[in-house]
Amino acid sequence: MSFKMKYAPEDLQMIKEQLGSQSLSAIARRLNRTITALEVKITRMGLSHTKSHTGMITAGELARILKIDRNTVMQWILNHELDSYQRITRNKKRFTFINIDDFWAWADKNRHKIDFSRLELDSLPPEPHWVAIERTLKKQTTNYKAWTKQEERQLLECYCCGKSLTEISKILGRTQESIRKKLKRLIN
Repeated sequence: MSFKMKYAPEDLQMIKEQLGSQSLSAIARRLNRTITALEVKITRMGLSHTKSHTGMITAGELARILKIDRNTVMQWILNHELDSYQRITRNKKRFTFINIDDFWAWADKNRHKIDFSRLELDSLPPEPHWVAIERTLKKQTTNYKAWTKQEERQLLECYCCGKSLTEISKILGRTQESIRKKLKRLIN
């Protein structure tokens, strides 16, 4: 005969609050339960899938949807202020989650970083109205692509000939921001 301990209401609330920010083993220790018992309870509460529980997507999933490298998404988080949340799933594996609404707000301000023509319709609902227009524009984005020696020479030639950043951007297929930064490094 097995003995089942009931969870107090405050224990259930603690599980909801701590799930994702602490490992299951840490939560189980605080509740004086086994990890297996806690996993069963989380499943019964409908919280076993962190993504569906949080309503967010991982950085890797966002990268797959946008058809870009995951490291590009991580650089947006680290260097370009894309909001994200670290969550622990199951035992100790950490994931970077992004709220879809936060992504769209960020993407609106950073349209030049994303080639929306590669984004399938309604793959990140709810899509803002401006995405339909952006989807029709074919952009050549080269986020975080290493510069070759030939590109550096071509950049310096264009700059010395007095071409504008817009013209250089079209020639090299790079953003004006990346060209400005590269010029600063090359000239100084």
